Amino acid sequence: MLAVADRRPDVTLAELLDTVTDAREAFPTETDALFDLQMAWFQRLGGQMDRLLADETESPELVPVTAWVSAAAQMPGARALLDAHRDAPALRKAVAKEQAYLAMSAGVPSSSPELTSHGRRIQESARDELAALPPAPVVEVPRPGIIARLRSAIAA
Repeated sequence: MLAVADRRPDVTLAELLDTVTDAREAFPTETDALFDLQMAWFQRLGGQMDRLLADETESPELVPVTAWVSAAAQMPGARALLDAHRDAPALRKAVAKEQAYLAMSAGVPSSSPELTSHGRRIQESARDELAALPPAPVVEVPRPGIIARLRSAIAA
């Protein structure tokens, strides 16, 4: 699903679930798919954050912005789908946790009443930075032909 979403940035979640083979079996509802997308996104963001913090080349204030932009560039389809649903009630808690994570990574104490609002500003700054980047080239992934799919099915 993520590969299709990366190639088709305008695809909606419903279209994605309807066009990707077995997607509806894996994700019976859009909410199920959103939770999985959010988890995949957060894992990538966390990996980028860990890498940048280990490098210690960036200031703590820039680390979460750089990590967010890097993760978004690597997962454009997931990011576009999450952005399209960022006001969904089901994602409120996950979005708030991401904002708190970003703010704490920038040095804001976890007890700060400004934690989520600071994280929201980091997200907006990262979105602005991402929008300023040139668009990445779309790489078409060849779909296996019928013979290759049959061989895979027989091998399984």
